[in-house]
Amino acid sequence: CCRASAWILIALAADPAAALAASPRKGKATRPSGFGAAASKQTSLDAAAKRLLKEAGGDVDAAQEKSFQNAMRALSRSEPELFEALMEAKGGLPTGAAHAKLVELFWDAVAAYIPARQRSVGESGMSAKARRQIDAIAGCAASAGPAVLDVGCGDGALLPHLLRAGADAGRYLGIDLSARMVAAAAAAHPAATFRRADFLELDPSGEYDCCLLNGASQFFADQSCLVGAAAAAVRSGGRVVIAHAQGAAFVAGEHRGNPAVARSCLPTPALLESLAEEHGLQVLPAEECAPGRTPPHTLEGHDFYLVALRKK
Repeated sequence: CCRASAWILIALAADPAAALAASPRKGKATRPSGFGAAASKQTSLDAAAKRLLKEAGGDVDAAQEKSFQNAMRALSRSEPELFEALMEAKGGLPTGAAHAKLVELFWDAVAAYIPARQRSVGESGMSAKARRQIDAIAGCAASAGPAVLDVGCGDGALLPHLLRAGADAGRYLGIDLSARMVAAAAAAHPAATFRRADFLELDPSGEYDCCLLNGASQFFADQSCLVGAAAAAVRSGGRVVIAHAQGAAFVAGEHRGNPAVARSCLPTPALLESLAEEHGLQVLPAEECAPGRTPPHTLEGHDFYLVALRKK
């Protein structure tokens, strides 16, 4: 797979730790960026992950990189046309099914090593600031009603916060491109429904009170297409919530360092207004998105991004 090696380095330009909230090398609890607290149950490393970790001398990042590279090699054999589309993407920036596959393999590799990152069970490893941010995201989403569509749900880490904020596990659907993430979420939260799915290929139902894009919108190149699909998923009066606990500046860094995976930045206030007008939405005031924050919340979201758009 020599021809792909340079491209793989682009896809992992910031190494897998760039997709995480903190480096695991100091033994700290880590979380996939933007997702929230650790899941309530942990799975064990599978045999392949254990083998790669042993070969890497216990270096989780190195093992995770190797896992991704192995997945790319397997893709070259199992789906050569899709692999070729990845390799030949203009400017190294795949689109459509090729980009979806890249995101899937990227997060599969992240998910494979979640158990090795010594994540805390529950919220004991969260700082007070992080807990307030995650609770604010959950509160903004669930205040629209109990039915939540969680796009890019990862391992389901945000679900306990959503439930405390008023969401209903029976009316929750978490979707993710990564089958490994979905399996981890289902194991951790058996009362809720999780599905491996491409959000842009879902049939719009209009049944949800909120479509939540937490730590997810940067993986979509076309923000208008994304927001349009989110608007179609919610009822009249429902909300589209776009959030990232680490803020717009962090996501801008992800986009600069790893544009093959993180295809966009978080929407600016001006872009939000344009998207809202295009798709029949109303941008809610910052105070309504995150009430009572000190200093007051802003829609720019440099260090903490949380915006809500209400469907008219």
